[in-house]
Amino acid sequence: MFYKNFKFDIKDITEQGTFEGYASIYNTVDLVGDVIVPGAFDRTLNHKKGRVPFLLDHDSTKRAGAVFLNSDSKGLLARGILNLNNVYGQMALADMKFYKEQEVPTGFSIGYDTVKEDWKDGVRYLKELRLWEVSYVTFPAHPDAQIIDVKTVVPYQDLPLADEGQAWDANAAVIRVRKWASSDGSGAKETMDWGKYQKAFCWYDAEDKENFGAYKLPIGDIIDDKLYAIPRGIFAVAAVLQGSRGGVDIPEADQERIRANIEKYYHKMDRTAPWEEKDYKYGRILSSKNEQLLRDAITALQGILEALAVEEDSGDHSKSTQPASDDILEIEQLNKLLKEMKGEK
Repeated sequence: MFYKNFKFDIKDITEQGTFEGYASIYNTVDLVGDVIVPGAFDRTLNHKKGRVPFLLDHDSTKRAGAVFLNSDSKGLLARGILNLNNVYGQMALADMKFYKEQEVPTGFSIGYDTVKEDWKDGVRYLKELRLWEVSYVTFPAHPDAQIIDVKTVVPYQDLPLADEGQAWDANAAVIRVRKWASSDGSGAKETMDWGKYQKAFCWYDAEDKENFGAYKLPIGDIIDDKLYAIPRGIFAVAAVLQGSRGGVDIPEADQERIRANIEKYYHKMDRTAPWEEKDYKYGRILSSKNEQLLRDAITALQGILEALAVEEDSGDHSKSTQPASDDILEIEQLNKLLKEMKGEK
């Protein structure tokens, strides 16, 4: 889940704990270069019937009330009611009334996932968002709430793929990308289109985004003046995410999002990502319950095969005739599968 903050100008707040105001404004470029497109929340609003929890500081244990949302031409209009029977609702009411009286804009933040997005001239247009909750955040008491989206993971770009045999030299590729992304072809920072440049990478440090050293895990290179994703670069990133060359020093949560993006490129190549080939996906280990079910299935399969073997050895054909060639082939395949499942050769 990612967070995006807005100045929430409360239109009204009552002693009963009801309030109203806009939680999001459409068609406005925010501080990090995002634009929320009208209709971005429609699917969520239909699914959740326009109702989401109202929390304090994105803490699910601090439920202060509920918010009823409606999308209009201006943005996402929130009508909320605080639960004055618990301390969190009481705290929110006291703060909101105080800041309203002092004419200080109140900070609100939405918790969401991005479903659909487009990029144009370095601006990200958020076309569909999955909204989870709305939070009242106290500035600057909750610094985590001021992390507006996790801007460090470059969204999946769906770049065209180069041939799998295309050579990969990360350092040389980065130099070519710099020249391609700069307005004068020099590759200099002063003429760099950073929104264009980031498309060749998987991750960057948003707080230092105008420095080349902030960008990590490149996968793109320029071929005939066009940016391509290079399969060998993708394979290299996958290896690093699994600990090759000492791994990479970025947050684990960001690594999971990068895996999801890299996995899409693997699927685009009709391949399976390395972590999908094991008993886990995104770090999730096969549960003991499922492992036991698998063992039980192996045991049952072994019993069937042994019964077939005993019946054949005993010469008891009263209930069946000699197995057909297709049946024999299926038995052989089952035996082979069983050995593979048990780790035997």
